[in-house]
Amino acid sequence: MRRVIRFLLWSGVALASALAADGDPSAGAGSIAPVRIGIGPARRSLTLNQAIELAMGNNLDIAIERTNVDSATEAIESARGAFDPVLQWKPGLDNTQTPTPSLIDSTTGVVTQHSAGQTFALHESSPWSGLTFDASFDDHRLTLGSPFVALNPFYVSQLTFGITQPLLRGRGTDAARALVTIRSRQRDVSAAELEARAIDVAARTAAAYWDLVALRRQGEVNAEAVDLARTQLERDRRRIAAGSLAAVELSASEAELEKRLDDWYQTSGAITEQENALKTLLARDRRDPLWAVAIEPSEDAAAEPEAVRLDDAVQEALRRRPELREVDSQLAANRIETRQNADSIKPQVNLVASYSLCGLAGTTHALPPSLAALGVESALPASASGGAGASLASLFAGDYRSVQVGLEISFTARNRAARANLADDAIARKRLELMRARAEQAVAAEVRNALEALDTARQRVRASGAAAQSAREKLESESRLFATGESTNFLVLTRQNEYSDARRRQVEAQAALAKAVAQYQTATATILSERQIRVAH
Repeated sequence: MRRVIRFLLWSGVALASALAADGDPSAGAGSIAPVRIGIGPARRSLTLNQAIELAMGNNLDIAIERTNVDSATEAIESARGAFDPVLQWKPGLDNTQTPTPSLIDSTTGVVTQHSAGQTFALHESSPWSGLTFDASFDDHRLTLGSPFVALNPFYVSQLTFGITQPLLRGRGTDAARALVTIRSRQRDVSAAELEARAIDVAARTAAAYWDLVALRRQGEVNAEAVDLARTQLERDRRRIAAGSLAAVELSASEAELEKRLDDWYQTSGAITEQENALKTLLARDRRDPLWAVAIEPSEDAAAEPEAVRLDDAVQEALRRRPELREVDSQLAANRIETRQNADSIKPQVNLVASYSLCGLAGTTHALPPSLAALGVESALPASASGGAGASLASLFAGDYRSVQVGLEISFTARNRAARANLADDAIARKRLELMRARAEQAVAAEVRNALEALDTARQRVRASGAAAQSAREKLESESRLFATGESTNFLVLTRQNEYSDARRRQVEAQAALAKAVAQYQTATATILSERQIRVAH
């Protein structure tokens, strides 16, 4: 069938020459196409696959959607930043004077203290069950104004490790972990939107491509009609000169030629407009060299899909359509938010534990005589004598250790905020489920319409092909009768118009079939996979 249609479409030009009579060298010589604005002599042949690939790489709508996917990817990394370790360093000096009523603390009524040191701290939240780690190291040098201090100045070092493990709220999920998962689902939404945009652009590219094919064929039909009119005009002139035809018939042929030229010029302008519509989808920007090139589609018919049952086509569409995956990703994000808000209603019960090592060292000096008279003696170990190094040695030797284990319990009375958020999640879930049902219904309707359009287009192609063949035979017959004086100029021009109209309907039917194929592939979301085109996220 396709070969027959192609033969009928491309055989028209030869018909004008075959209909030329009396050996006129100008008959069927062809017409020169009008000059088109902004189109140079360069030509570019494009298959539909090449056109769609150009659109995938250059189309600005797709480029904009890709930036949304990139932003969503970076948002995931931003959410994972909650698990990055936090390092802190706090060096400092301290000089304080505190009044005291005790003579033991100070004989002048003022307690002085000088300190210099630093603190290093590390905090990290883990992605495992809400567990957090803390570590700190303190190293200070202190000088006290009290005469009753056995070490002065002295060094204090402390190394502490701690963990906090949620037992109820925050164990199954928490805000940080939920945000990472939610943003991952949001990236899936952006990827689905990108694919939907790519399918839309591919569908518009296919429609624009086949519209251009149809207009170029329409231009060939109109050019052929012009050649046929010119051929008939020359016949009329010869027969008028021979006295076998009335001179008034010349006006009818001339008027018909001008009418067909007008149709041809209109089609030429429409071809340029349609090329510009296609280039809008294919070009990178307004400076793309493609704008000055005449596009010549190299395909004349679309490959029809194999026969498929309606239910199978609908199921394929429901499995592939990106807008349904978009809603599914939103539902997945809603489930995460629901778990988080349900978790936040629970009481906060945390297991806390810490382990510390301490070190102490300093400059020893004799106790005041008043304490010595009372028989007080220093009980400091020998390792306490020294500087900062001795303090650190004492710390790592484990001379002074501390272990703490306990619970932290907090409970928010009523917790209306969390309960309201949980109720809102249920409302959002219901809304998304309704949106998915609506989308499924729309997809099923699109598939039904696409299959109907395919069937209708096939019937139109068969009918228009038969009509074009019949019109051609009638024209050939009428031309033979006119050559023998058994027909009139009016009937020949009428048969030419009937033939041209039949060919135009044939072109329209073939274009409708090609666009129906693209419509079906769009409805089932196979327009890219059928051409092995993948949209990079």
